[in-house]
Amino acid sequence: MTTKNAANVRLSQEEWLARALDILAREGQAKLRVDAICKALGVTKGSFYWHFKNRDDFVHSVVQFWGDRFTDPVMTQVTQMGGTARDRLKGLMHTVSQGRFARYDVSIRAWAAQDPDLIAEIVKTVDKRRLAFVGSLFAEMGFDRTEAEMRARAVVAYLSYEESVLAKSSRKDRSKMVDQFVQAITQPDVS
Repeated sequence: MTTKNAANVRLSQEEWLARALDILAREGQAKLRVDAICKALGVTKGSFYWHFKNRDDFVHSVVQFWGDRFTDPVMTQVTQMGGTARDRLKGLMHTVSQGRFARYDVSIRAWAAQDPDLIAEIVKTVDKRRLAFVGSLFAEMGFDRTEAEMRARAVVAYLSYEESVLAKSSRKDRSKMVDQFVQAITQPDVS
């Protein structure tokens, strides 16, 4: 990251939040202290306080930004897709995987475990939205409520960790694994 002269840098709130997610993923939550992040971004504390009331407001904003930026566009795109519910599920999984929409999930979830009061509630709300959306696809495929919920949990978990677990796999291999996962998760239980 290139550091610029603080006098010449004017970051929007969105830029602050996007860069904060990058710092979180690369260096961990400890680097999201006001002093450390200002130094990393080459800006003054005044810039920070222009956009955020305090650190709690900043933390809340970062996690909310993650939830909105990496959930809503995917759900909108999948909703607009044609085809069957299975086709849309496959489209959702490829969109998340190829678009790297889950690249911050592991970092956010680890942070939530360390700060349950401030962060975990937002993560829980985002997870509810994601689970409800994916569950609705399984329900549309004919799975009962319990089956749809469990399969939705498997999909959300797979997508949340796929980025880190398969980081060294080629795009082609990851795509193939997504297809295999969709094939397996959409099969009715025959036991």
